[in-house]
Amino acid sequence: MPDTPRIPVRVRATIRGVSIDADGAVRLLDDLVAIYVDEREHAIRIDRVDGVVWEAPALTLHVARDAVELSGHAALQSFGAQIVASALTLPELTRTMHALGSRRGQPGSDHDRFFAGLLAARRAAEGFVESDSRLAAFDAGRLSQTLTALVSDLAAERYPDSAPDRRALEAELLDHVERVHLALDALGDAADQVRASARSARLARWRDWTWAAQRVFEAADRSWMAMLPALAASPIPARRRRFWRT
Repeated sequence: MPDTPRIPVRVRATIRGVSIDADGAVRLLDDLVAIYVDEREHAIRIDRVDGVVWEAPALTLHVARDAVELSGHAALQSFGAQIVASALTLPELTRTMHALGSRRGQPGSDHDRFFAGLLAARRAAEGFVESDSRLAAFDAGRLSQTLTALVSDLAAERYPDSAPDRRALEAELLDHVERVHLALDALGDAADQVRASARSARLARWRDWTWAAQRVFEAADRSWMAMLPALAASPIPARRRRFWRT
């Protein structure tokens, strides 16, 4: 986020146990909210802001047990919106993954299908700027159903003519993706917490949700690596060629 010019404000706050009630100024500086009072700078990291509440004419920032009330300038509403927009930025959810797109993960059509749902959800979420739409893009129930259907398809493609083998492989693959389902359940719970939270805690609950989303990607990464031996041991049979007599 680009730095902003200083905005003259009245500051009523408790910051790290210090009470403040004085004229000052505020600005955004990199990933910080910088508050200036009596030539002293108080810096608050945006990723530590738990909530932003605009109730004209005051903007209140909630940071753990502290509260910072800013008033006295018409730009404070948009200033608060900038803080929220920065706080809602999606992290790079694939940064800790080892199987995605790597030689170790054996890229191919099955690999791409396995990760497609999560990657599509991430792309869709990045196209929105507010939290509700981003949460909806990562609908945990839909992602879980898609994963179960994919596992069924992978088994059916390998054993189209043998129901016992198909069921055995499907059961094994379902065991491997159980961690993903559990992570998706936790993601759904975290999304509910965001939706139910007060504005004073909304950004804190959003951070909890992003951590849950990160764990879903990590669980998918581990599950895919665990599935590879079973998939490799059950190659897709070549299509039978039919010869017709005339």
